[in-house]
Formats: sequence, C-alpha cells, structure tokens
Amino acid sequence: MSQKFLAVATASFVLVSSGFITKAEAFSITPDKNGPTFILNEEKNSLKAIKRLEIFNKKYDVNFITGTFEDLSLTNRGITTFYTNANDARRANTILWQSLINLYDLSDHGFSSIEDVEGNLSHQWNIPFVFSGGIGVGWWRGLINDNDIGLSRSKRVNASTLYFTEVTYANFTPSTGSSVPEPLTILGSLTAAGFGIAIKRKFVCQ
Repeated sequence: MSQKFLAVATASFVLVSSGFITKAEAFSITPDKNGPTFILNEEKNSLKAIKRLEIFNKKYDVNFITGTFEDLSLTNRGITTFYTNANDARRANTILWQSLINLYDLSDHGFSSIEDVEGNLSHQWNIPFVFSGGIGVGWWRGLINDNDIGLSRSKRVNASTLYFTEVTYANFTPSTGSSVPEPLTILGSLTAAGFGIAIKRKFVCQ
C-alpha cells in the first residue's frame, strides 16, 4: 500500500467517522474581506445566516427564527436587540438589506428565500420595534424573491397582534469574532492535508 493512498484514506476515514458528508449542505462566502460572511444553502437557494454584520460599530451574527414574539422573545433575546427604538430597528434592517444587495453585486451567488434555524423557508424577515412612548408596535420587514430584495414597514398594531402572530424574525447576537468552519471547508482542509502529507513523503523518499 503506497504512502499516498494511506494518507488520503486516513483523511477520508476521519471525515466519515466525524459524520460529515461529501456534499456540504451549506457554504460560506465573504465577498468583501472587510465585510460580513454569508452562509448559503445551494440546494434550497436560501440564505441561512450572516456572520459579523456591523451595525452601530458593533458586529452581530444573524440567523433567522420563526414563531410568535411571545414564544421567542424570552428564549431568543436577539429578536429584541433593536426593539425599543424604531429608528434603530429601521437602521438595522437597512444595513441587513444593503448587505444582501452587496452580496449580489460582488459575487455570482444569489438566493431567493430565507432559511430559519429549523430549515423552514420564508420570503421575508422581520425586525420588531415599539413606537416612541410605547404606543403600539410594528415590524420592519425585508422581502425577497427571485426578482427583488425590498423593505417595508408594517402598520402600527397593538401588542397582542405582535405577540401572537407567527413570522420569521432576524435574530441578532453579538459576534465573538471567530467563525466555525463549514463542513465543506473542513472537508477541503482535511483532504488537502492528506495530499500534503503524501506529497511531502514522496519528495522525502525520492
């Protein structure tokens, strides 16, 4: 058995043992080295998450969750990050929207839907807010389809409408500054490592 075959076989065994599949469901792309990283699902043509999105000089990781405000606000505080200020919520939604426009402009990758953490698809994301003085609440909403990425604001509603309406929310959490490699990245790294070991040994043995 050649050393090259052994190195590649070892890398493959590590991948299988770790539960990774050869075709990764998602992949990451950073069109601008100083900008955010987007996690896309090529099979579903969807956006799963955004990492290190800068809003008000802070970095946030954004994923998407579906449910009612009543159910989600206590367990996923990220949907209330900009809740107390309508202008902050509008600004956050505008930055998120603009980042998606930039993704289309700077790369060949696009998508036509949002994918939440449970794998459900939606054509919108929402950022809730309370109006000044606490009189009524609403959503800043992003809309996406095959032809357009848009913004809108829901009309003023009462608290009970917000609490019991199921929508897909953008969930903001402070970014730690470190990213977790996607399965495809790990696959490539381990395979490259296997070939690297084999090539190195080949040169040493010659």
